[in-house]
Amino acid sequence: MAPIDVSFPSNHVKLAGHLYVPTSYRQGEKLPGVIVLHPGGGVKEQTAGAYAQELANQGFVALAFDRTSQGASEGTPRCVEDPFASLEDAKSAVTFLSANDKVDPKRVGILGICAGGGYSIAASSTDSRVKAIATVSMVDVGLLFAGSLPKEVLLAQSGENRIEYSKGGEVKYLPYIPEIKEDSIVLMREAADYYLTPRGGHKNSVNKFALWSYDTIAAYDSFSKIERLSPRPLLLVAGSAADTLDHSKMAFAKAGEPKELFTIGGATHIDLYDRKVGEVSVKLTDFFKKHL
Repeated sequence: MAPIDVSFPSNHVKLAGHLYVPTSYRQGEKLPGVIVLHPGGGVKEQTAGAYAQELANQGFVALAFDRTSQGASEGTPRCVEDPFASLEDAKSAVTFLSANDKVDPKRVGILGICAGGGYSIAASSTDSRVKAIATVSMVDVGLLFAGSLPKEVLLAQSGENRIEYSKGGEVKYLPYIPEIKEDSIVLMREAADYYLTPRGGHKNSVNKFALWSYDTIAAYDSFSKIERLSPRPLLLVAGSAADTLDHSKMAFAKAGEPKELFTIGGATHIDLYDRKVGEVSVKLTDFFKKHL
């Protein structure tokens, strides 16, 4: 099925989305709905759309969308990775999907991939409209970025660029996926193979984020209110060979019941973006059908 182009407001900008409706839909039905949040640097046409399609095939109305300043959504400067704006985007998506005449607003869930997984946890922690929360290859971007360049350097450069931009200067950008070298970690090598090749690349996924994203990301913690998810169910899906598996383990340790950490044997972080979508979707379908 071809998705329906939709748009909805979030924090005074218009977000671009794809709505996936089951081909079996009958007029007047109220189906469960699932919001799908894309990875950092990704867009709705990539892995988020693949999972939304799979969910629609199983009877859910699914919404994948581009976050503020990314992909086809509005927002300037472009490509700012702002976790707090992303939380508002997620909540706005819940509002939009809950108001759709094909969706039962009492049966809305959320699925986040990579950074979108961290955002789905944080947004749902204070949004009781979300009845079930699932993540795939989840990361907390605050934790992930903490291991990048010396934070003092990036924090100083972020502030300086904010001033420069206010005076009419240009936004400075960093690559999500830096040049691959012999000592590059597995995650970056596999991300390059997915995002920078025909395998998963898309013209709207431009492999950059604004330098000053860093000082906002540094203030963010996906798990700060995670205990508030309970008693709503949480499913964390990750590859057993993923170098980000610790993020899902940390979320599992901090979350209340009911919760489940489900690993895909031998899979890496990026494997779950495309090569293991079918296998992961079986687990997601069971989870959302049980809880929505």
